[in-house]
Amino acid sequence: MARILIIDDEPNIRRLFRDELEEDGHTVEQAGDGAEGLAELGRANYDLVILDLRMPEMNGIEFLENMREGRPDLPVIVCTAVRGVESEYELWASKVSTILNKPVDLDLLKKEVTNALGESG
Repeated sequence: MARILIIDDEPNIRRLFRDELEEDGHTVEQAGDGAEGLAELGRANYDLVILDLRMPEMNGIEFLENMREGRPDLPVIVCTAVRGVESEYELWASKVSTILNKPVDLDLLKKEVTNALGESG
């Protein structure tokens, strides 16, 4: 199974996603913002990132810009309530696997995790 990093400033969402993905056998770590996520990426090798866009300190777009310098092929699933042409364009340009709207359907999340891991493997 995969090693997954969840980056979201909402602890309840991180916990919910972690619990669901660990049920499927994945190893899951968490970060509360983009800067914490980058630090975690420096500590361990991950197969997938699940990312929120709107966070304090370093938002999701800034995280992606920084992450892509060192990990250009790491799959990313964005889960966000933020919608807009500008942010979507930036996300697709950053090679995001998919964008899921919050509140996220957990079955859909699991399906997209499987898809993203298949693309990277």
